[in-house]
Amino acid sequence: MQKLCRHKSVACLLILVFTFSAFMLSGCGSNAEKAVSWTLVDPSGVQKVETIELNPHPTSLEGKTVVLRWNGKENGDNLLDGVAEQLEKNIKDIKIIKVYETMPETIEYGVDKMGPDVIDKIVALKPDLIISGQAD
Repeated sequence: MQKLCRHKSVACLLILVFTFSAFMLSGCGSNAEKAVSWTLVDPSGVQKVETIELNPHPTSLEGKTVVLRWNGKENGDNLLDGVAEQLEKNIKDIKIIKVYETMPETIEYGVDKMGPDVIDKIVALKPDLIISGQAD
């Protein structure tokens, strides 16, 4: 009889340890639980696109100032030299400024390269149009 009682005690102890372990592993009774925030993402891939209004462009380039800007990538200057040649040949009284020749600090690309100081220098030229060329 005493042997049977010992087995019941061991069985009860094992059940108690198992129950306690299950609660601890599930996080019950701990202060470790924190609020979780979820971001719902639309899996259909549909994006909301907002339209922007473009700035007005000149109807003619006659008598206008055109700035040509190159970002420094290979052959972009060659492209812009060709554009300048065609503009000078086909449009009367056009003024072309190649800032990649007159302002070497404009020959950069990347978000952090074309800063406000460089943009202000180009704006000070009062261009009617800026053509930017990049190539590879």
